Amino acid sequence: RRIGLRWYAVILLLFPALNGLALLLGTLAGDSVPAFERAAEFAADPVSLLPYAVFMVIFGPLPEELGWRGYALDGLQARWNALEASLILGFFWAIWHVPMFFMVGTYQAELGVLTLTFWEFMIGATITSVLYTWIYNHTGRSILGAILFHFSGNVSGELVPHGPTGRLLPAVLTLLVVVVVISVYGPKTLTRCAPEQSSDTE
Repeated sequence: RRIGLRWYAVILLLFPALNGLALLLGTLAGDSVPAFERAAEFAADPVSLLPYAVFMVIFGPLPEELGWRGYALDGLQARWNALEASLILGFFWAIWHVPMFFMVGTYQAELGVLTLTFWEFMIGATITSVLYTWIYNHTGRSILGAILFHFSGNVSGELVPHGPTGRLLPAVLTLLVVVVVISVYGPKTLTRCAPEQSSDTE
């Protein structure tokens, strides 16, 4: 289904904006300014962006969103309201990532198990699911939108490094956005109309 320009902007820019704001606030709170090593690598070798992007889509957003949003979310929304369905899915989505905390070399392994950042990740994944549903229901149940949103989150999270304080802020900022979304659109569908009619293409 066609996704409007407004929603493409939300899909592609929301996570970078939240990560950038977390970086700024973390720096103001005393975190050192990061080196942006990953971004510097791509600036020095722009061609490497293509295989990186393909890898980041195939190993994460594509298979996960075909399952989570493409299959599970519709069934959950048929039984519960959009907010409840999002939190249920988000809980299991967070649990899905637990094995990665034990896999050397992964982002999750760097956070550590049962650390403060571990819980930030788990809670963040759960509440972020609300934003996925908000976008999914507003874009005519677009799986492409979910894949791109997931991709944007993963890439911006990797390219925008955070210090000790900044690393905790994305979940807090995400929670604030979620509260605004629920307040504006309501928990029933997270839209102003039924999910099957929510295909805003403006």
